Amino acid sequence: MVPRGFSRRDVLQLLALTPTVVLPDVSAPAAKTMPVGLFSRHLQWTGVEDAIDVTRQIGFDAIEWAVRRGGHIDPEHVDTQLPKVVELTRKAGLAVSMIATDILDARSEHAEAILRTAHGLGIRYYRSAMFRYDYTGNLEQQLEALKPRVATLVELNQKYGMTIAYHTHSGRGNIGGNVWDLWMVIRQFDPQIIGLNYDTGHTTSRGGYGWIDAAQVALKYIRCLAIKDFAWKRRGDGTWAVEFCPVGAGMVDFKAVFTLLRSAGFSGPINIHLEHDDLLGSDVGTWTLNMSRDRFVAIARHDLDQVRTLLKAARLVP
Repeated sequence: MVPRGFSRRDVLQLLALTPTVVLPDVSAPAAKTMPVGLFSRHLQWTGVEDAIDVTRQIGFDAIEWAVRRGGHIDPEHVDTQLPKVVELTRKAGLAVSMIATDILDARSEHAEAILRTAHGLGIRYYRSAMFRYDYTGNLEQQLEALKPRVATLVELNQKYGMTIAYHTHSGRGNIGGNVWDLWMVIRQFDPQIIGLNYDTGHTTSRGGYGWIDAAQVALKYIRCLAIKDFAWKRRGDGTWAVEFCPVGAGMVDFKAVFTLLRSAGFSGPINIHLEHDDLLGSDVGTWTLNMSRDRFVAIARHDLDQVRTLLKAARLVP
C-alpha cells in the first residue's frame, strides 16, 4: 500500500530517482496474457518466412509487421500481401496484434486500405509515422495545426475499430519524444481511438527523470509499448550522444515504467526494438546482416528474457 502521507505520484517519483525504493502495492490486476513481439524492421535482412522462423526460434510471441515502404508488406498491395503474411505468422503460432505504418492522418497514402485490411484480420492497433517540428517557425502554432489533422482519423478508426498509436520518438525535430507535446495534440480525443506508442528509450533520453511526469499525464493514452534501452555516451569532441544498448544495461528504469503501467491496467501490445549492435537495419532487399543468424538470435533472446523478467518483477504479467 502507499505509505501514509504520500500519494501514489510521490512514491513513483521517488522510485524514478532512487533505485532502492520499495515498489508500491498497486491494486490493478496483472494482465492474463500480454504477448511480447519483435518489430519486423529488425528482420528486414531476410524474407517473410525466414523472418517468422527466426522470431519463433528466439521465443517471441508476436511480430509487429511493417506495412510501409521498405517493409515486408508494400502498402500499395496491402490487401493481398498482409493477409498472406498474417496467415503464415499465425500458423507458426505467433500473434499479429499491431502493425507499423507511415500513416499520419486520413489523407496519408493507402490509409483506408491499410485499416480496412488490418480490421478484416482482427488487428486492432497501428503505429504511425512521426510529425516533425519546423524550428524556423512557431512550435506552439505547429502543434495546434496538428489537431485537425489527427481529427481526420477519428471517423476512419471508428469505422474499422482501429486505434492509432503515435510513436514517442526523440530524434531531433520529431514531435513526441517528450510526450507532453504529443499529448497536447491528442488529449481531446478518445484514447480508445487515438493513443500513444510509448517508447521507453526515447522518452527517457528526452525527459531524463522527468519521464515520469509526462507519463503520468498521458497515462490513459499509452495504448502500446515499444521497448528499448540506452545510455549517454561522451563523444571524442566532448559532446554527448544517445547510444542504444541491451535491455537492462542502460538508463531506463523499467521497474518504474512497468509498475506505473500496471497501475493503469495496461494490457499491451508490447514490442521490442533492437537498435543496439547495429541492428536498426534498413529496407528489405538492401540490408545484409553483418553477423551470423545464431548471434542475432542470442542478442534478441537476451532482450526478450530481460523484458519478461522485468514484466514479472513489476507484476504486469503473472
